[in-house]
Amino acid sequence: MSRMLREVVEQAGLEQITVHGGNDVAIESVDFDSRRVRAGALFCCLRGAQSDGHEFAGAAIAAGASALLVDHRIDLDVPQLVVPDTRRAMGWLAASFFRHPGRALTLVGVTGTNGKTTTTHLINSILGAAGLSTGMIGTLTGAHTTPESPDLQSRLAEFVDGGVRAVVIEVSSHALELQRVAGCHFQIAVFTNLGRDHLDLHGTQERYFAAKARLFHPDLADAAVVNIDDPHGRLLMDVGSIPVEGFGLADVSNVSVSATNHSYSWRGQSISVPIGGEFNVMNSLAAATACARLDIDLVTIKRGLEGAAAVPGRFEAVVTGQP
Repeated sequence: MSRMLREVVEQAGLEQITVHGGNDVAIESVDFDSRRVRAGALFCCLRGAQSDGHEFAGAAIAAGASALLVDHRIDLDVPQLVVPDTRRAMGWLAASFFRHPGRALTLVGVTGTNGKTTTTHLINSILGAAGLSTGMIGTLTGAHTTPESPDLQSRLAEFVDGGVRAVVIEVSSHALELQRVAGCHFQIAVFTNLGRDHLDLHGTQERYFAAKARLFHPDLADAAVVNIDDPHGRLLMDVGSIPVEGFGLADVSNVSVSATNHSYSWRGQSISVPIGGEFNVMNSLAAATACARLDIDLVTIKRGLEGAAAVPGRFEAVVTGQP
């Protein structure tokens, strides 16, 4: 794919951007790793905990990059896009480069400490039962739970080209902190729960929750469903700036759980999910509530949950004929 830098900048919709050195050059990719740069790349200089991408700008130009995304102008004779936040701008420029693929898709984002992968798979199964061609992005599909924004936008573009209509994405706290979903907009954001993980990045649980809460803002999502049996879910419901619907164990009755199955009654439907473990009751309830919010009928939600496959590595039964 080749795009004129001028068009990519215009269609990114960034409010704070200054172009130095002209923008009438063609770009062939958007990249953030100087080791991956090829001819025609827009190289994005990101500041990280261990290194500063601005220090690799020269190597990127030597490898063929045709322009730079920077947070200050540097002494290189190439077109430079100067922005306050290169991570956020990279997401929007990558989305623009790939012609905003997310706008052609129904996007569902799932965040939380536990349950993201299983909830994502269950939503995917329900969407499939509704007749939608679907895709998933998460822990089981790549090196990062949520890919860096150029890789994420590339995947979304591939989905669109392949006829996919809906994509369910695991959105990690790292992704929200590091602006990996900048350039995306979710029809539904799902909150599963909050534990005490990832404090190496966030420092405190309060900052960890603040990172998760970024998904529940009009800039990123239209509406949300949240676990109100979790105090942080109740907080999101109380202070949310988008329409929020809660779900919890009070929504179900006749709950039965085994090692390989769980079942309950929900909104007049008797549902049996072929995944065991008591905690998965909340995961399937999250998926059901999210899909109902997407106007999928209850019978289809039941069919999608009951037809769900086991999630690899997630409370997965190993059946070898044992009692």
